[in-house]
Amino acid sequence: MINILLVDDHAVLREGLRALLNSEPDMHVVGGAGDGREALGLVDSLQPDVVVADISMPNMNGIETVRQLRQSHPQLKLIILSMHATHAYVTEALQAGANGYVVKQADATEVVNAIRAVIGGGAYLSPVISKDLIDDYLSRAPAASKTMQLTTREREVAQLIAEGHSTRNISEALTVSVKTVETHRANIMRKINAKSTADIVKYALRRGWITLDN
Repeated sequence: MINILLVDDHAVLREGLRALLNSEPDMHVVGGAGDGREALGLVDSLQPDVVVADISMPNMNGIETVRQLRQSHPQLKLIILSMHATHAYVTEALQAGANGYVVKQADATEVVNAIRAVIGGGAYLSPVISKDLIDDYLSRAPAASKTMQLTTREREVAQLIAEGHSTRNISEALTVSVKTVETHRANIMRKINAKSTADIVKYALRRGWITLDN
């Protein structure tokens, strides 16, 4: 039996996917989470074989969830769900450590196919993601790895800033001091060459960490 954890902030979509996967004779959804931070806390207790995570969620997006789970649970299979099939989103997911990338516009059975593929030791990308896109990713990946990257904490702070949280709220959510949050904000703005909070929002939008309807 393949045990699956679903991570999506839309409960209706999450329950629909749960019903679909539980109808498969070899699959069982062991739990669901509304955001990545909640998912991180559930993995050890539920011990899923596969985590299927939406790319855009509040508090912690799917990309950051995949990145942290890849570091803490290297054997775990990780699949991203997304509305987007563009280079930026796919690249971000693959670099974070995703084993699969499924676009939400696809037939629902694609998620089933993706789960079976990654459990079998392979990878899965929705067919709408063209070969050219994959080739482009492979050619850009080495160069991208050399650019200055945000740290794990900076990515978390950047998303929360982009979602409109105050410095005080961020310090409470992450259990750090206000001064530490301000230091992270300064480092973020320097690294991404941001001049204002609006630039941080644009940065988060481009990477799929947030959506305009969050």
